[in-house]
Amino acid sequence: MDYIQGLADQTEIFLYALGFGFLLGILYDVFRTLRMIISESKGFIFFMDVLYFAVCTFMIFCFILVVDSGRIRAYVALGIVLGWIVYYFSFGAIAMRVSSAVTRFFRNAFSALFKPFKLLLKGFLKKTRKIADFCKKNIRKSDKKAKFNLQKYRSIVYNLLGYTEKRKNDEKRN
Repeated sequence: MDYIQGLADQTEIFLYALGFGFLLGILYDVFRTLRMIISESKGFIFFMDVLYFAVCTFMIFCFILVVDSGRIRAYVALGIVLGWIVYYFSFGAIAMRVSSAVTRFFRNAFSALFKPFKLLLKGFLKKTRKIADFCKKNIRKSDKKAKFNLQKYRSIVYNLLGYTEKRKNDEKRN
């Protein structure tokens, strides 16, 4: 086992790291395209970014373990970062245009596919809204009626407590 790496070994590992960073850039575009297709909400974007970083962390750990026997070196980290940057500013721009087209295609396809279901759901919700409003109105009426019926009888505890509190307040004012 060599404890000191030669320049040739370091250069080879650096080039592997550049290629690995390039692959991580491709993985980022896959995550970005999935994120654009599924949802554009801030919470989902945060979740996908955290998932991307977790996957990248595990993959970088495995890469360093395999390529450099688990030794963390600055030139390996620099190679990974440079590979990612080279991808992002070269092929990443092209991939962004392609992913926008893919996103539009999938959204249009899903929209056309689910349009009949959407119309059925809209009609169903309209009917249930009418029923819910009717039930809400009747519940309010019965609630008022129950309250009125309770107030008719003075011997009920509910009314006695209210009556005694009202009487005490009147005595305090006088």
